[in-house]
Amino acid sequence: MKKIGMIIALITVCSACNKFLDVKPKGVVIPEKLADFEGILNSQTMISSFPTALLYCTDDYFGVYNLQERSIPANAYYWRPDIDVDDQASPAIWGGGYQIVYRANIIINNVMNAAESNEQRRKQILGEGLAARAEIYFTMLTAFAKAYNPATAKQDPGLPIVTATNVTEQIPPRASLQDTLDSLVHDLTLAIPMLPEENINTYRCTKYAASGMLSRIYLYMGNYADADRFADSALKAKHALLDYNKFPNWLDLPATDFNPEILWQRASMEYVILGDMLYSDTLKTFFQEGDLRYTLQTSQSGGGTTRADPVGFGNYGITFPELYLTRAEVAARKGNIPVAMNLVNMIRKARFKTDSYHPLTAVTQEEALDIVLAERRRELAYSGQRWTDMKRLDRDGRMPAIKRINKETGAVISVLEPNSRLYTFQIPARVRKFNPGMVIN
Repeated sequence: MKKIGMIIALITVCSACNKFLDVKPKGVVIPEKLADFEGILNSQTMISSFPTALLYCTDDYFGVYNLQERSIPANAYYWRPDIDVDDQASPAIWGGGYQIVYRANIIINNVMNAAESNEQRRKQILGEGLAARAEIYFTMLTAFAKAYNPATAKQDPGLPIVTATNVTEQIPPRASLQDTLDSLVHDLTLAIPMLPEENINTYRCTKYAASGMLSRIYLYMGNYADADRFADSALKAKHALLDYNKFPNWLDLPATDFNPEILWQRASMEYVILGDMLYSDTLKTFFQEGDLRYTLQTSQSGGGTTRADPVGFGNYGITFPELYLTRAEVAARKGNIPVAMNLVNMIRKARFKTDSYHPLTAVTQEEALDIVLAERRRELAYSGQRWTDMKRLDRDGRMPAIKRINKETGAVISVLEPNSRLYTFQIPARVRKFNPGMVIN
């Protein structure tokens, strides 16, 4: 019977896992000092938690791929069930995700036994480990599990919830989707009172960042009351909205490490990926004249409109505009149109040329919700949230069919239909190879 591999925990954090998580253990070093555990939190592996494969499958992106190509970007772009067909390499999304889970588990299972007697600091690092584990599990869940449906979530498969780092532990089966999400909520709820109000940088979690993560999870689940409550809690953190009128070009925007709009920064191992991302024709239609998000955040190339690389690593974590838009969406869904429009217009005023800005109004609840969702599409383009939004909006019957079209011939190459099973990627080939008994999608 296969067992769970032991992680290698070093300050620089080496790769580790067994075949199930696709990294073989080369040794075991358990940190002893609090600085060692903080070294894990500060490692490139832990802060670069966003898998860029989840950019290619969105309707924000336009790509040109040969139909015979079986690369990860091509498979994601065409919504092929197997996003990664290579059973010899670490599987896309899954492999990197479970590496983070193992590092988080090293912290969670050992930090309270650290040599120093600083109880407050121990608890803070424990809280950060819990938050990091919850964040990456949620990201993986949006790839490998169905969109949340309370009527079926107890039966729908979620993810294997790995909490141990002991090689003698058996690999757990996939928990239900409901149980998986409940475990993430539990971890974040436990973490919040342990976390500080401020941390050494935005890659490190705070109580406000954990609240923001809870808000994101609850929004995905359709629990709008709690999504609003935790967004409100997160917005109590010190922050500012940038007035884009004050920045002549994209190079003048603050580097991501110093951007006051970022609450919890999550990077990607692919540093320059955004500069290669073409805007789809559909996404471009969402931007109106005078919208500085299009002016400052895009560049033109022979292939079309691309995302302009930010100064510093791209951010795929939680921002304050996202939280304001969550509150606006909840308000619209509740029929509180004035609040929804006030929040949307607050963001728009900071994004449009002064002489082009005009406040939006809505008469009906449905009109208000459409306005909020359109603003979310503009504001959060290429932020890493679109695939999650597509899944939850499809669950609500709000996603049209998405088509991949050959621009030269006009031929439709692939279609993501509403309620399609292609919204859920298959468990990776390498994982299935070594775990034939695992429930597949």
